[in-house]
Amino acid sequence: MENIFSIARRYDLDSNDMKAEDFIVAEERGSIIGFGRLWEHDGAIELGTIGVVEEHRGKGVAKEIVKGLLDRAVKGRHMPLTIYLTTLIPSFFERFGFKALTTPPPQSMIRKKGWCDGCSKTGCTVMKLSI
Repeated sequence: MENIFSIARRYDLDSNDMKAEDFIVAEERGSIIGFGRLWEHDGAIELGTIGVVEEHRGKGVAKEIVKGLLDRAVKGRHMPLTIYLTTLIPSFFERFGFKALTTPPPQSMIRKKGWCDGCSKTGCTVMKLSI
């Protein structure tokens, strides 16, 4: 978790309430090259903290992480499921079927206003995927 936390902080990713069991990790020769997590909120699931070390970007690592997280989300569930995320690169997530929200996300996902202070809101998009 120390390595994940360090990389998340380096790329200014959400590092709140991180738990090892929430993550999928991509490794190469024993080193973490990417990761992402499913974060369960009261009544909602969030896909987030997706990061790939710069020298491994553009090689499909993030795509495989997202696919793995989505597979994990649906495994063992027999009811409709909605997964949310917040991103600066909505076009990446549109290929998985995510759509920009036109309404607010569930209240349980809304974090303290102060957490967003200092963040450039330009391009920030909240999205959802209904499965």
